[in-house]
Amino acid sequence: MRMGFSGGIASGPVGTFVAIIAVVILALEIVGIYQIGQRIGLPLTLLWLIAAVVLGVNVIRRAGNDFPARMAAALQHGQAPFALLWATGRRYLAGLLLIFPGPFSDILGLLLLAWPSRLPPASPNRAPDGEGPEATVEPPPGPDRRATRRPGDGNVIEGEFRRED
Repeated sequence: MRMGFSGGIASGPVGTFVAIIAVVILALEIVGIYQIGQRIGLPLTLLWLIAAVVLGVNVIRRAGNDFPARMAAALQHGQAPFALLWATGRRYLAGLLLIFPGPFSDILGLLLLAWPSRLPPASPNRAPDGEGPEATVEPPPGPDRRATRRPGDGNVIEGEFRRED
């Protein structure tokens, strides 16, 4: 009895091609690590691999932390979130490539991180994908009420109420 998937992407000529590409990339990464290790030594090679993993984890963590605030800001400003999804996906992929050991995946991950983005850092006073003064959300005029708020200020009405039907 044959067990497995039939008709999926892992079967047929496409699956074979993908498997061959994966093996070639893995072999290139192993050879690259070996060559770099021969040139700079084992301690620096291990330091590089560990630093790349730490950087990759931090990139993924930061991308995940920034995403909800940026998505909410994009939706509040009535903007399509496709640029945000592309930039966040690119950061996740860069983080994964940095975690995967090897010089080629690290270079590709760093190139993805260096890819210019129109998205500024997430900020409550800034629109998620604009640049310039028209994208800045201005606070209301007057003093900052949060800093001077005292009990009884604002629009809170204290008292009792009774529901009449």
